[in-house]
Amino acid sequence: MSNQEKSKVVSEQGKYEYAFEAVPDSERKSGWGMFLVLAGYPIAVSNFVTGAAIGYQMTFADALLSIIVGDAFLIFIAVSTGIISFETGLSTSFLSRTVFGRKGSAIFSLLLVMSSITWIGINGDTFAQMVIANFPGCPVPAAVLAAAIILVWSISAMRGYKGLEIVSMIGVPTALALALVVFVLMGVSYGGYGVVLSYEPDPASTMSFAEAAASIVGSWVFGCLITPDVCRFGRSKRDVVAAGIGAFTVGLFCLQVVGVIVAQIARNGDFSAATAAIGLGFLVMACTLVCLCTTQDNNIYGAGLAAQNVLDATRLRGRVTHSQIAFVVTALAAAFAACGALQWLLPIIQFLSVLMAPIPAMMVAERYLVRRSKLRVEVNPTAIACWLLGGVVGQACLSAEFFVSPIVSYAATVVFYVVLSRLFDKRVLGHLADGQVSAKA
Repeated sequence: MSNQEKSKVVSEQGKYEYAFEAVPDSERKSGWGMFLVLAGYPIAVSNFVTGAAIGYQMTFADALLSIIVGDAFLIFIAVSTGIISFETGLSTSFLSRTVFGRKGSAIFSLLLVMSSITWIGINGDTFAQMVIANFPGCPVPAAVLAAAIILVWSISAMRGYKGLEIVSMIGVPTALALALVVFVLMGVSYGGYGVVLSYEPDPASTMSFAEAAASIVGSWVFGCLITPDVCRFGRSKRDVVAAGIGAFTVGLFCLQVVGVIVAQIARNGDFSAATAAIGLGFLVMACTLVCLCTTQDNNIYGAGLAAQNVLDATRLRGRVTHSQIAFVVTALAAAFAACGALQWLLPIIQFLSVLMAPIPAMMVAERYLVRRSKLRVEVNPTAIACWLLGGVVGQACLSAEFFVSPIVSYAATVVFYVVLSRLFDKRVLGHLADGQVSAKA
């Protein structure tokens, strides 16, 4: 293929953000640029909100332990799947084909689209409620505010990866600076950090370690799972590891701890109301706005790639551009936000913690242990069975408050997938000879 022909292919695939093939070497990005885009994703208002929700119901030490355990697991998911995407150049949705098969992956992709719409709606509603809390006389209804801010987020997401870079370069330093100011002000005012260290939750509304850690994982397991959408642009494995660990440590841990402190100083688990009560509402609202802009364009971007994987098996393959899908996703999220999405936050994140954890487990197991990619299979029933079994294990652990349910679910799913794959892969692969099935995506 000539250089001119290669350039034409790259340009054509660029309209779809390389949804149907590996990212070419010419489009790979620097480690610093990838760090900014990755950091922009977890620097999100939902981490403030989740931190406040568990901080209000636990002592500071217990909340901190739950955050550390939950975040360590999330970072492991982000880095492990990110390395696989770097090696293959494929998005999360197309990586899932190596596990579920070509058509089977459409089920998972639909879940990604629905999860994206859910999170965008929740974050839009969160911002709207924060505006109302700080401006009680605001004549604009919360539903309208939420829908309007969500539609604004689509502007950068419709531009694809380049849009993510632009927003992250501006938003990440700004959001971190504002979060640091909030943290310092809480330390020098309102009784200082001593209030936090002596905080005791209401005995009638406490949360266990297992439940809190599951909530931490559930709040961001979806985000870590679509990390490959960014890491496939990496130039080296070292860049992926460094950017993944750094970005998610800053974005998850730091913001969640700030949420815990705000809730315990204000003695209010509602993050928006708590910041308003201690006089930091306007500053936190500015920080929240920046965080939302750097996060929601990533959600829209990931949903667009997942939707392309669904369309790939239909006549619409290649007929709908990334920007068109991004607009549809934001419109649906705006409608969900207008219905008061925030009220379903904790049930949703606990449900996602159980449902999502088995997916990266199977991706890692397939890549490094099973090594019989299902890219050329229509549907892999083994993967569907392991997904259900892993979910059942996770739900049982969550109900019994046994350890951290997503971690147990992840480990159990690896075992299920390896064992069942060795038993049934020859039947699943059918007429394909072992040597014809690549171990790589």
